[in-house]
Amino acid sequence: MQLLAILLAYSLERSVTLSRNLHWRRIVLRWQQWQVKKTQMGSDSQEKIAEWRQHLIGEVVWAVLPALIVTFVVVLVDSFLLSFVIGVLALLASMQCGQARAAYKAYLEAANSGDTGATAEQLRQIRRAAGCHEAAPVHDLLLWIHLRYYFAPLLYYVLFGIFGVLVYATLRDMKNPRNQAWSQLQLVVHWLPTRMMSFGFLMVGNFGKALPVWLSSVGNTPQNNFEALSKVANAAEQLEPSHDDDITSTALTTVALMKRNLLFFIVLLAVMTIAGWF
Repeated sequence: MQLLAILLAYSLERSVTLSRNLHWRRIVLRWQQWQVKKTQMGSDSQEKIAEWRQHLIGEVVWAVLPALIVTFVVVLVDSFLLSFVIGVLALLASMQCGQARAAYKAYLEAANSGDTGATAEQLRQIRRAAGCHEAAPVHDLLLWIHLRYYFAPLLYYVLFGIFGVLVYATLRDMKNPRNQAWSQLQLVVHWLPTRMMSFGFLMVGNFGKALPVWLSSVGNTPQNNFEALSKVANAAEQLEPSHDDDITSTALTTVALMKRNLLFFIVLLAVMTIAGWF
């Protein structure tokens, strides 16, 4: 069932445009805004909840309540068809990154036409979609977007089902404080998807060159997921531009690498399903 849900979700994501109100990001934000309004009403229970939410653990637990409710309903009904449909919808709602896709297409068009101003602007849009606040090359940004919106939802759905993908999407998209504890939480959430996705690069790229880099990313600290993913990808495939004017081939090469990587894991999941391991 998981394999069919993943294949259907990835197919629909390319052809069906969900309303913004159905994006899990919007659902989580509405939930948080509703809770803020309830707190402002001043009841004793809401004030206690507000105090509890001042801590990161309380904020996270409160944010994942919608995911818990959806999972509880699916388990309570105990229907194969409902689980399949909700699984597809959960993946679709978690994978929506239309802003990044539109910015990437516009980036290629601007670069091919030689419009440096438009190219720089679209690169800023890609950086915003990736959630990065520091300058980074386009291929690193595309890798991170793919991890956050495609690979990580797939991995957490395979490991933990509907609850896993919705909790991940919640932690990825919820409004959060910029503090050390939150940074550590994001590090933990993205640690496994980063290592698994970069492991795929070994299988579809230069294994001998990328393996030492991947092993280093697994064992060494501090472990920056963004940098670890970029280093392994650059070792598995030549992503750096051959000259300064070459600003599109590196992006196209990165996208091709990510497609091969995703296909590898789909085939791996299919083999494991046939073998009865899922």
